[in-house]
Amino acid sequence: MKLSVHVCEECGNTSVPARLICPSCRAVGFRKEEIEGTGSVYTFTKINISSVEFKHLTPYYVVLVDLISGERVTGRIKEEIQINDKVELVDIEEGAYIFKKCG
Repeated sequence: MKLSVHVCEECGNTSVPARLICPSCRAVGFRKEEIEGTGSVYTFTKINISSVEFKHLTPYYVVLVDLISGERVTGRIKEEIQINDKVELVDIEEGAYIFKKCG
């Protein structure tokens, strides 16, 4: 699944999610690009107990994923994982990136 990133038209810095001002050069012009949603787990934490609105998801993992294109995004994954596991984006639910293990 592809993921939208916002690319500064002045310096080329990429942002996920969208920003109003580029953190690198302070420009305000952006264009959207689609990138592959695959990468590796940088770090994670397992959520065993959560608030009422997320109780139906527990247990689950909150992950930081280094995408192959260089961006780092936060997401959620249901299956057990380790650092450096390969993952891919499979869905976006209410703004949350949902990943699964590759292979």
